[in-house]
Amino acid sequence: MSGVFENDDNNLSDDSLASDDERIINKKLSADVWEFFQKIQDEESWLITNYKCILCAKLYSPGNPTSTLRRHLTKKHPSHYKKPETRQTTLHFKPYFPSKSKPITDSLVDFVATDLQPFTIVENPEFKLLINKLNPHYILPCRQTLKEKFIENYKMRKNVLINEVSQINSKISLTTDIWTSEISKDCYLGVTMHYINNNWELKNLLLDLIPVNGSHTAGLITSKLLQILEKFSISNNILALTTDNGSNMIACGNQLATELDQEFNNMAFTHYRCAAHIINLAVKAGMNHVGNEIKKLRQFVVKIKNSPLFLDKLSEICTLKKVKFLKPILDIDIRWNSTYFMINRQILMQGVSELLATTNVEELGDLFPTISEWRHIKVFFIL
Repeated sequence: MSGVFENDDNNLSDDSLASDDERIINKKLSADVWEFFQKIQDEESWLITNYKCILCAKLYSPGNPTSTLRRHLTKKHPSHYKKPETRQTTLHFKPYFPSKSKPITDSLVDFVATDLQPFTIVENPEFKLLINKLNPHYILPCRQTLKEKFIENYKMRKNVLINEVSQINSKISLTTDIWTSEISKDCYLGVTMHYINNNWELKNLLLDLIPVNGSHTAGLITSKLLQILEKFSISNNILALTTDNGSNMIACGNQLATELDQEFNNMAFTHYRCAAHIINLAVKAGMNHVGNEIKKLRQFVVKIKNSPLFLDKLSEICTLKKVKFLKPILDIDIRWNSTYFMINRQILMQGVSELLATTNVEELGDLFPTISEWRHIKVFFIL
């Protein structure tokens, strides 16, 4: 069977069944948009943060497809951009029936979910070409259909999880924490449950990842947790909650204990402060009393990491010395063992880093530790 489909911005699936020559044409049709848009990248992560129109400087998020960018050019810059004419494409392969496409689409949904791919991947020309080469009978869904399938899959798995949790007879412990996305800066409350099944196997399940807006008060966190407990019907089974040492989390533990006691007669509930977090606080307090040598080394690492020029020079020195290039590691406040990793990396790179410092004395000379300072750093590192 063959059919004729119009190839425009609203009908992209036929392109996955087109011939190689037709795919090249399609790629050129998309490429003409990029003559008018610049991809803006983050200097540290190199991730694309925006698409910028070079004609009017309007910004679009990287999730926007080329059809959105093309509409902008057609509407705002008709004198500079002319939309390519639509064309007719003849299918050369009989497409699968929905029943045969379903297992492949399900696998596609799993791939997108587990590999954190955007829904727009189905509009990527190279990805479409790959799928067509693997199976020309399978028509990729559009991004809207993929999103719908994704939500359906989530609801199905959530119901399976609710049914599984409802059959748990043992006590349940919860851990929760609030974290912020580095890209979107949105905040989320992650809730994980831990229990021992009838085969004495320890199980860990992510119950939910909830967007948290506004101030992270104890009352807000408590209400979110109670909603989860109600949804999974496990309020009577909760034995403990483990959190960090934040004042809002401590107050949340007290409020949750009161609610479980009054509403569910659950008097066995206990709130625990995370042992790793307590150790981190203790070590951080101790780190405040370390010598200036480590603080000086940290400043050196910051200087190198924030400079692509110094990183390139360090890599060149490693090549000349036939030493493996290891990118500097900077410790972070919430991970006390990251200081260990920072020092260890600098010990491994001490020789080439010293060469970098001596050839860039004006910028790095005062930041690189002296021989006696290195001696103290290594003593601290061994201890």
